[in-house]
Amino acid sequence: MVARIGERGLEAALAAGRVACPDCAGSLRPWGFAREREVRMRHGGRLVRPRRGYCRRCKRSHVLLPAFCVPRRRDSAEVIGVALLASASGEGHRTIAARLDRPPGTVRGWVRAFSRRSDALQCCGVRWAVALGDPPARRPSVAPFADALEALAWAARAWVLRFGHQASIWELIVAVCGGGLLHGRPRDPPGY
Repeated sequence: MVARIGERGLEAALAAGRVACPDCAGSLRPWGFAREREVRMRHGGRLVRPRRGYCRRCKRSHVLLPAFCVPRRRDSAEVIGVALLASASGEGHRTIAARLDRPPGTVRGWVRAFSRRSDALQCCGVRWAVALGDPPARRPSVAPFADALEALAWAARAWVLRFGHQASIWELIVAVCGGGLLHGRPRDPPGY
């Protein structure tokens, strides 16, 4: 699960039971921490020790990642996002990997994972944009990969217009799809 609120805000929200379980919508409570890990940022790294939350209703625990993290990935949302944009514009994974100083197999894995999920991610982005009151202007296209990126960017734009959040676009995209950018099922807005 990806947290959309700051670290202090997360602690307060968990203590008050205002963080919903992504599986059953029950309330999560504080339940220790996950192991510390390094997230590779665009320039350098950042140590993160994510909070865990426990749902009494469904008896599951969840690691609550900051929005700059992509679940099950060592690199930040911005790094992965730059790679996805470059791929959508026609660059090959080896060229992208060299520019980002990452292994080619890692970049190829991101591109393949996003490509496999592009239809679901496009639907997720459109649903969020509509739910937030800013439906995207659609035009015909034959590039599902690029369409998915555009729909997610539109959803992030709708989020900013509605809430005025000042995070990076990639953090918003990861948060909007509930961390489902490269793994798992993208989360739809409430009511869908």
